[in-house]
Amino acid sequence: MVKGPPDTTYMLVLIGLLSVGLIMVYSTTAFEGGTDNFTKQLMWLGLGVVGLLVAAITPIKWWRAAAPWLLGLCAIALFSLLFKEKNPLAIEANGAYRWLKVPGGQVQPSEFAKLAFVLVAAQYLEVRGQRLNLNHWATFLVLLGGLAGMIYLEPDLGTALVLAGTAFCMLIAAGAKGKVLFQGVLVAAVLVALLAWNTDHQRDRLLAWWNPWKEEYRQTTGYQVLQSWSAMSRGGVLGVGLGKSIHKIDNRLPEAETDFVFAIVAEEMGLLRAVGVLLLFGLLAWRGYAIAARAPDRFTFLVAAGLTSWIAVQSCLNIAVVTGTVPNTGVPLPFISKGGSSLIALLAAVGLVINISRTRRASKKEAPR
Repeated sequence: MVKGPPDTTYMLVLIGLLSVGLIMVYSTTAFEGGTDNFTKQLMWLGLGVVGLLVAAITPIKWWRAAAPWLLGLCAIALFSLLFKEKNPLAIEANGAYRWLKVPGGQVQPSEFAKLAFVLVAAQYLEVRGQRLNLNHWATFLVLLGGLAGMIYLEPDLGTALVLAGTAFCMLIAAGAKGKVLFQGVLVAAVLVALLAWNTDHQRDRLLAWWNPWKEEYRQTTGYQVLQSWSAMSRGGVLGVGLGKSIHKIDNRLPEAETDFVFAIVAEEMGLLRAVGVLLLFGLLAWRGYAIAARAPDRFTFLVAAGLTSWIAVQSCLNIAVVTGTVPNTGVPLPFISKGGSSLIALLAAVGLVINISRTRRASKKEAPR
């Protein structure tokens, strides 16, 4: 193994995405007459950068040792949210209990659970991978299902899907057999469809996705995506200009600064710049997987691949929701949406990837096995 500088391209792309995020948080919230939201985002960014630096310089062996403890803390926090009536720290927003009160603010445990899961899953798959038997699969699925199930019950189907998608990508990286993966995806798809269909608000979202113009959905569950389409079409090729969106005003497009921020990006910056943002996400994924390919051992290979997959899966799901490609599930766009827990957890994740990028194999022959 050889020590080297961090991946420069990866860091420059990250800075680009964070810059777009700050611009859009200011643009989507400052029209209300103040900069409180922007100031909070700057504070969260500062905390996130501290987390990135800590993750980037802390020896990987320490992360390996801490992973089970981190996952245990996240599981306890998620479990406490299931008892929202008896939990004085639980915070409700839009009918969901996803946050806990902490000194000076609130925290969303599911965001940090994704980071902890990747670390523990990498440990588990490091010594198994292609040798996964029935007992190994059962253990892995209990771990994944336990976390995803608690997140789903908040309710937060979108984050549960991101976690499941990340796990699937890690299984591919670990070399799990394609036939078994296909069967797993098929079973998971049927399970998600059944759960969604048997939950009133999720069933409404499925029906509204199929026909958002229908009278009963146009002003309810289909309203958000219709306004998202309107915002993106208004932006055209070059956009209406920063700060000039009309869809962010008076909650015309709900969650314009969080889950649907990409629609405002397209409205104000236009198709060309919106595609540029997508290319930045593509570059980040490309460099992340390249870092994984050069990782010095199997554990760091799986960690880098898992963290990169998390960002890629969540980005794709957010864009798919905003464009109406999939039903509305409500996940933030990494590095761009307003929010503290998501930004801090994501910056800690990329700090780990940067850490791994600094330690490379001496030759291609030392590929992780």
